[in-house]
Amino acid sequence: MAGGLLLLAGLAELGLLLVLLAAFLAHSLRVVTATLPTGHRLVQLRRDVLRAAEGEVRLASPTSRRDSQLYRQAFEELATSVSGEGAERIERLAREMGLSDQAARWCQSRLWWHRLRGVRFFDHIGGGNDLVPARLGDEHPVVRAAAARWAAHHPSAAAAEHLVAMLDDPDRHCRLVAQDGLIRLGAVATEPLAAYLDRGETPGKALALALAAATGLADARFLWPGLRAAGDSDPGVRAQAATLLAAVAGKRAEQGLLGLLHDPIDPVRVAATRGLGVVSSWELAPHLAGALGDRAWEVRREAALALRRLGPAGRLYLRRALTDPDPYAADMARQVLDLPDRAVGSLGSPP
Repeated sequence: MAGGLLLLAGLAELGLLLVLLAAFLAHSLRVVTATLPTGHRLVQLRRDVLRAAEGEVRLASPTSRRDSQLYRQAFEELATSVSGEGAERIERLAREMGLSDQAARWCQSRLWWHRLRGVRFFDHIGGGNDLVPARLGDEHPVVRAAAARWAAHHPSAAAAEHLVAMLDDPDRHCRLVAQDGLIRLGAVATEPLAAYLDRGETPGKALALALAAATGLADARFLWPGLRAAGDSDPGVRAQAATLLAAVAGKRAEQGLLGLLHDPIDPVRVAATRGLGVVSSWELAPHLAGALGDRAWEVRREAALALRRLGPAGRLYLRRALTDPDPYAADMARQVLDLPDRAVGSLGSPP
């Protein structure tokens, strides 16, 4: 009796498994049959858009919502793969097809995901100069971040001002996108960023991001903000200040780095030692040799690699360190002297 019940239970489980398997296969079949025509249609649309941009054919208007989605996808994918006159022709064609008008309406929608779609469309295709800047202050952080990416692709003093202001954004992702955007903007961002740093009232996290952006721009106008930040109470700010001073370079920057070489916080000393290695001046060799005895292994490594890159003067200090009574200094000197030349640059380069 018990065996029969077990057999029935097993058959029931097997039947259930077969039903689930059949349902899964049916769903997969529906997905495949729905995807194949869409994929083929998208490939054809890309070809048509390219030919229309060249003036060879005239695009037919989309006849359904799904067709409109495929048109937008084709335009956006093509716009990211072309530049110059080709990108301009695709942007013009998008306006003629009414796609840019639709994106403009989305940018002003009450629904954040529509606003996001509109901003992303203009980021891919181009345009949106009258609408997207307003979205830099959007209530939703995802929309603000998308608008910041758009601003990074449209170099102007106004775009730089907006991105600098976003360094104080409450959302971390928005702050990071703004930092990256300022670096991408290049020289046009230097003056607004320098003015922002000159205030001297920037909170720690925003200050570290601003210093990182300034490092990417490496303009001499960031020397004094870097020196001031080297005395900040936040170790993260001091470490970023060291990286900035190394990028700016010059005797005054070297002095700031030498001061940070004695910071009580290990990561700050690491950044300062690495910065001195980037400056790579033979006059710094005695200071780097002193750092071979630092309590932090990474500081000792950065100091030894920096000395090795200095050439004969640095190698002299490393050989002297081989007989140093400090076993840590002697060991680090030995390790670096044994490295092949090609390894020194890769291990010692700042991240």
